Amino acid sequence: MTASDPAVAAAFRVAEDWGGPYDIGAGVEAAREALAPLRELHKPTSDYSGASVCDHCLGDDTLSAPWPCATAKLVYPPEEL
Repeated sequence: MTASDPAVAAAFRVAEDWGGPYDIGAGVEAAREALAPLRELHKPTSDYSGASVCDHCLGDDTLSAPWPCATAKLVYPPEEL
């Protein structure tokens, strides 16, 4: 877990505002669950040329949707991009 992981960053933001005992591990897991539907939509695949593209953004009738897309950068930790 690193601070650049969006789930970890979210858990720490909540902990700062919580004002009492807070389980960071539970917060990270809750954030991961909240991000899961977005991660399922925005995942890497290959286009006809073999380039790595976003599976969801490719369906937006764009000529290219390179991986990682803008949404993926917000919902995946850097080591998964």
